[in-house]
Amino acid sequence: MKKIKIQVKEKHIKDGIPDNCYYCAVALAINDKLSSMFKLDFEPKIIEKGNTGYKLALADNKPSPYQTEFNTQISMEDQETVNDFVYDFDQNRDVDPFEFNIEFTDTIIEKMRNLEKKEMEHFKLNK
Repeated sequence: MKKIKIQVKEKHIKDGIPDNCYYCAVALAINDKLSSMFKLDFEPKIIEKGNTGYKLALADNKPSPYQTEFNTQISMEDQETVNDFVYDFDQNRDVDPFEFNIEFTDTIIEKMRNLEKKEMEHFKLNK
C-alpha cells in the first residue's frame, strides 16, 4: 500500500465550496496533488457516508466523465480528522490547513500509469 500525503492549504479552503463533493477544500487538495504526479484528468469526489463520515471516490474523466475509477481510500488513521474537517467546512465554520494521507495499491498506481501512457499516445496521434 502506497500512501500519498495530501496538504489542504489555505488556498484550497478559500477556493473550496461547502457542501460540494467535487469542489470542497479536500477534493481540490487531492486534485492538485495527483495532477502534479500523473497527467490525468482527475475528478476526486468526497462522498458522505453516514451522518459525519466521508469517503473518497476518484476517477479519470477521459474520454467521458468518470470513465476510469480508481479504488483508493483515506488512510484509516486520518479518517476522523478528514471527517471533522469536511463537516466543519460544510457548516461554514472556521477551519485550518491540515495534512492527511490517501492510500493506493501498487495495482492502482500501475493502472494510473498505463492510462496516463495511453492518453499521452492518443494526444500525440491527434496533434
